[in-house]
Amino acid sequence: MNATLISKEKTAVKLSFEVSAEVLEQGMAFAYNKHKNNLSLPGFRKGKVPRKLIEAQYGEGFFYEDAINHIFPDEYMAAVKELGLDVVSAPTLDIDYIQSGKGAKFICDVTVKPEVELGQYKGLEVEKVSAEVTDEDVMKELEKVQKQNARKVEVTDRAAQLGDVVNIDYLGSVDGVAFDGGKAEGFDLELGSHSFIEGFEDQIVGHNIGEEFDINVTFPEAYHAPELAGKAAVFAIKVNGITAKELPELNDAFAEDVSEFSTLDEYKADILAKLAAEKTEKAKQLQGDKLLDAAVANCKMEVPQVMYDNKIDSMMREFEENIVRQGLSMDVYYQYMGTNEETMRETFKDTSMKSVDARLMLEAIAKAENLVISDEDLDAEVIKYGESYGVDGKTMLDMIQEDDKNALRQDMLVRAAMKVIEDNAVIKEA
Repeated sequence: MNATLISKEKTAVKLSFEVSAEVLEQGMAFAYNKHKNNLSLPGFRKGKVPRKLIEAQYGEGFFYEDAINHIFPDEYMAAVKELGLDVVSAPTLDIDYIQSGKGAKFICDVTVKPEVELGQYKGLEVEKVSAEVTDEDVMKELEKVQKQNARKVEVTDRAAQLGDVVNIDYLGSVDGVAFDGGKAEGFDLELGSHSFIEGFEDQIVGHNIGEEFDINVTFPEAYHAPELAGKAAVFAIKVNGITAKELPELNDAFAEDVSEFSTLDEYKADILAKLAAEKTEKAKQLQGDKLLDAAVANCKMEVPQVMYDNKIDSMMREFEENIVRQGLSMDVYYQYMGTNEETMRETFKDTSMKSVDARLMLEAIAKAENLVISDEDLDAEVIKYGESYGVDGKTMLDMIQEDDKNALRQDMLVRAAMKVIEDNAVIKEA
């Protein structure tokens, strides 16, 4: 490989590399084999025309595009590695020359990671975040479990109240015309759940079984169905039934029913311990976020826009994967939420910038601190990762690709750099 760094201005790099005649020939042979079954000349059946005759008829350049597409990726990556570049964009390609028997020379424009000028990252001050768990916190958790185990009781002697589940028929109309999706029969609705348009549930409160009445609501301006957004609507309602939730008594029997404990005190103690662990972890995360923001604010770096765009692309892919796992498509999601891809990307903008900036800084800290991840620690992390997915450790070590292993090592270095910040921070009492 003969790679040359032509120029570097901040994150914009121009490089060139030469490809030998032998490597180019491999690409040309690949291109010929790809097309030969579709090519014919008088006196030859398809697939039997010699390559030299095709090149004589159409020119040697006939195979260049496919030959380049075949050889370029590996040769380009070898050049990037030889020059020690940390590339963050796809290359823009120019061809200086290409000729059988001589080889080829490619010129590429790429974007690389920026240089980071570290500021203070040790001795940063952060206010301690409280991880105290109160009796009220425990009671809220208990009441949540209590509601989950409530018994449903039919109500016939009073009007509907907040917290009740009402069974209703409804028909919605705008300007006297019924609209799609505005009709249902025998629908169960929990009053106070805010699952319908604002004001809908409140207007059912106070009505009895068998009553028929109208309620008036206005669809939000950002409603997912554009034809209804901001429109005033009337819903004809009929109450078919009312169900109340009867909460179980908080006692030892309740604790035994809903947990592994035989007394309410033991159950409360377990809730307290779990909430304390959760709050401690959350407090640590909040403190870490504040320290990270402070350390990044002390840095100087000119981040190329492509890095932020790449991060948004990654976040969009991850979000789409989650949506698909729920049995939806992004088109359906956009329609339901009254949004689109452009707006969605904009919502990820600030998060992507913070994430990219923090990652660059932490990588710079890892380098400045000469942090190293041993092969033993890396293997242990690979095993741990595999086991989290139910894969045997040795199997995972055999399966993992070298590129994935290197990426994992880099993630571990970033975490180690964050630990440097946290271990050297000054935690102030609130």
